[in-house]
Amino acid sequence: MPAPTIRIESLHLYPLKSGSAIDVLSAWVEPEGLAGDRTMMVTDLSGECLTSRKLPALLTLHCLTDGDEVILMGPDARPCVFSRMALRPTGNVAARVWGDEVAVLDAGDQVADWLSRFLGHSCRLVLKGPQTYRPLALKPGHAVSFADTAPLLLIGKSSLDDLNDYLETPAEMARFRPNVVVSGPLPFDEDGWGTIRIGGVEFDVAGGCDRCVVTTLDPQSGEARIDREPLATLAKRRRGEDGKPYFGQFLVPRRSGRIFVGDAVEILSCKESVRLRPPPDMERIRRSAKREAVRGSGPIPMICTGIVAETADMRSFRFKSEDGAAIDYLPGQFITLQLETDGVPVRRSYTISSSPSRPHHIAVSVKRVRGGRVSNWLHDNLKVGDRLLGVGPHGRFHLAAVGEKHSLLMVSAGSGITPMIAMLRYVADLDLPHDVVFHHSARSTEDLPFTEELLLLKRQMGDRLKLSWNLTSPDTASIDGPSSSSYKGRLNEIMLADICPDIHDRVTFCCGPDGFRQAARAMHRALAPDAIYLEESFGSDLPAIVEAEVLPYRVNFRKSGIVADGKGRETLLDIARTMNIPVHADCEAGICGTCRCRVVSGDWMLAANCADPERTVLSAEEKQEGYVLACSTWPIGSLIVDL
Repeated sequence: MPAPTIRIESLHLYPLKSGSAIDVLSAWVEPEGLAGDRTMMVTDLSGECLTSRKLPALLTLHCLTDGDEVILMGPDARPCVFSRMALRPTGNVAARVWGDEVAVLDAGDQVADWLSRFLGHSCRLVLKGPQTYRPLALKPGHAVSFADTAPLLLIGKSSLDDLNDYLETPAEMARFRPNVVVSGPLPFDEDGWGTIRIGGVEFDVAGGCDRCVVTTLDPQSGEARIDREPLATLAKRRRGEDGKPYFGQFLVPRRSGRIFVGDAVEILSCKESVRLRPPPDMERIRRSAKREAVRGSGPIPMICTGIVAETADMRSFRFKSEDGAAIDYLPGQFITLQLETDGVPVRRSYTISSSPSRPHHIAVSVKRVRGGRVSNWLHDNLKVGDRLLGVGPHGRFHLAAVGEKHSLLMVSAGSGITPMIAMLRYVADLDLPHDVVFHHSARSTEDLPFTEELLLLKRQMGDRLKLSWNLTSPDTASIDGPSSSSYKGRLNEIMLADICPDIHDRVTFCCGPDGFRQAARAMHRALAPDAIYLEESFGSDLPAIVEAEVLPYRVNFRKSGIVADGKGRETLLDIARTMNIPVHADCEAGICGTCRCRVVSGDWMLAANCADPERTVLSAEEKQEGYVLACSTWPIGSLIVDL
């Protein structure tokens, strides 16, 4: 059987480094890359290159050229237009791209003022000029533009499809910022290519692209995915022996020429692929039939359209997207709400309690928590018509996780009922062939949410839904009836066996506070040790991420003899860079280990950008000795670091 034809599916230019892409049907290949690709970049006032790692808003910046004119456009900003002919070299002040000093053209003060206002950071715009030359480290004797590592980046479409098989929310190709996307090869075949020909242009395939935190940023908004995907999964499935996650291949042109979308790609020679660590066992996501998918990872501007009191301390808040478009999610997933409480931006994740079978509205059901920053604010302040942002949806705890298995046991307590009601609503709406035993634990009948709806669902589903409750308050009345059963006291092993005699034949979903889940897990292990058990935590919102919380720190960089004082959430890497302490870093997401350093004393916590909370790149001995990853470590109070 002949090998499938490999062709260019799409071509992409990025005139501004870290700026938005321009899709083209044809591109002229130069030795330094595609003509017009990454010929401009933003620098700080010292000439150091700034990227979307530090300024995610760069991703929203569009850069166009029209003859001699350069046009900068961004959301909610008037366009900035300037002439390239009027630019002058920067003289003795060279710009720096990842350590390489290059002579550049400066776009002038007016452009710098516009850009600084747009990005909220003092900066300047520089361009390639006639004297700009940057040697290519990958291939001596060659040059590269302002791209990070190589003239071009190629990715196979099937490679992204394979990666997305392991992601709850698929990743867009735009997150990886390729120049050339090809269709036809098997997943990751491009890893083994040595030399290729596209049209009349030959390329050396110079090696794998190690990925960084930028892949977690929404290419349209710059917003980071809460689940740190796709980088977190790349760190598991595509981690090289050097600890770096690889995805895509660098290309170095051997000559100039024009290439087109649709051109065939000819493999002239092969090379050894990058050596990857053995991946852990990961189950591919079983995706349901294609639904109306109009939303990615957000943010989604939403309007509150309704508020319903489910119990005395639980309310359901109903939302729609501002543009009225559908929101794509799986029953059981969560969404992260972004709002301000007392003037401080905060985020809090809540399970979506509505069903994706009705995708033009979503609801979250929130239980008031004593001391809970966000839950209390929602109960006391949110009104119909109010606007906020939602990020997501995300989460692996959902109905599709069971695949083709239809016999389910749902066990919940407190707010843990929310993913269960979402899944039940979905099953009932679509008349799916699932057989469900549903059990919820509450203090009293007054604390049982969705009771009337559950009884209606029982009438609709008939024998395919069995309902039961256990009530822990000794003074509460039972609600036994022909459609449900209730038990007195806390859930125990005997009670669970009576509720679900065939527990060993069912997939169990469990969600609730920590203590409840620990007890339910032990009961399930005793009754059905070999049965599938899926668990989701759901507790207080006290640990909500406070994005702008101002906390003081003092970091003593012992080797450098420098002490840094400050406030807020800054990583050790950012603090070191501010103090001009050299620290090499690649991924900036807590994966590759390049920025490892030792904390001599003091407290720290993982930063929000950490894509690998287990810090698997560090050995047990290194962790014991106090090593951390500077890119994803926040100092708490006073800290001494060996840097």
